[in-house]
Amino acid sequence: MGGGIVGIATAFFLAERGEHDVVVLEQGTLGSGTTKGGLGGIRHQFVDELDIRLSQLATEFWRDFDAFTSSVHRFEQNGYLFVTDSAEGVAALRASMTLYAKLGIEAEMVGPQQIARIVPGIRIDDLKGGRIGRRDGYGAPLDALAGFAAAAVVEGVRIIEHTCVDALLVEGGAVVGARTADGEIRADRVLLATGAWTAPLAATAGVQVPIWPYRRSIMEAGGPFPELVDIPLVIEWESGFHFRPYSHNGGAAQRFAMPNITATGATERGPAAPPEVFGSPTGDLSVPPQLEPWVKARGARRMAAFQELKITDSWSCNYEMTPDDHPIVGAVPGTPGLYIAAGFSGHGFMHAPATAQLIVEEMLDGKTTALDISDLSIERFRTGRKPFTAAVL
Repeated sequence: MGGGIVGIATAFFLAERGEHDVVVLEQGTLGSGTTKGGLGGIRHQFVDELDIRLSQLATEFWRDFDAFTSSVHRFEQNGYLFVTDSAEGVAALRASMTLYAKLGIEAEMVGPQQIARIVPGIRIDDLKGGRIGRRDGYGAPLDALAGFAAAAVVEGVRIIEHTCVDALLVEGGAVVGARTADGEIRADRVLLATGAWTAPLAATAGVQVPIWPYRRSIMEAGGPFPELVDIPLVIEWESGFHFRPYSHNGGAAQRFAMPNITATGATERGPAAPPEVFGSPTGDLSVPPQLEPWVKARGARRMAAFQELKITDSWSCNYEMTPDDHPIVGAVPGTPGLYIAAGFSGHGFMHAPATAQLIVEEMLDGKTTALDISDLSIERFRTGRKPFTAAVL
């Protein structure tokens, strides 16, 4: 269930494994949830080893997407550049370098003058340094989704849009399908790749899932910015301000991601705490009006080319958050037939090919072989185990 990038990628890999009766249910249209709203970043620069290994597995697929799916998706490996204006930021960025060396990640610390050479026109007089991952980059979530969907359909996957699941079907404690307004669909295995809508749906099977929606926004300035077409995705470590090129159909735009702005004017890079109730999104995806002036001011402060930014488009989506900013992936202990792949906290697109391959291994083989993902089990929240460092960036 769920027609976003994770659900459709999983359907593709199930079909690749020879499964002939795969059905995807989507309450709206494909990609109409979180997938349509992301910035499209793909990186290896994480704090936790499992995140990095997921990126390595996913990137193998992103680099050869066309060969695997016979569809076009452009993975632009122009890098990911974090910049910092504090000694504390430099120390935080440097702290992961030993782990990167161990795992073979091509990342390096850079000084202000190197940053100026990498990003033409960037202000560096306030910067203390940064870190760049040369083999990171960015893609186009909806293009990738379309490629996965087309390949899945060719392999016999049935995709049913505009179909809302009212409840999971439970018999003898096992999940055996779903009930929709059009009737019941029975299945040996049910995967919830339903993002911010997962918690209330899982609750119909008596499973409590700590996933909730958190609105984030993206803006685009049409430019053109020809000198910035090939720059890395740039992130200010302290503020959470992101920008990257977007050259779809030959354009030379820039896209921006930003923290939320609280009622007091403070920046909020992620939710302060989980809500008391894990519910569905409210449906309000309007872009808060205070974000555009913040982006314009922050852009003008950082880049010469952004002095007179004209925002040409903006939208919001729901991040699917968990208490430790890491997804829940795997079988649900105590509830046979039910699997979850949700709660990616902004990292679903980049890890989709890896997640899909791994959840398919668990669904069909009973365990994963490509990578041990036991730490991603929902069991960690039931026992209070904390295997990860919480971080939205």
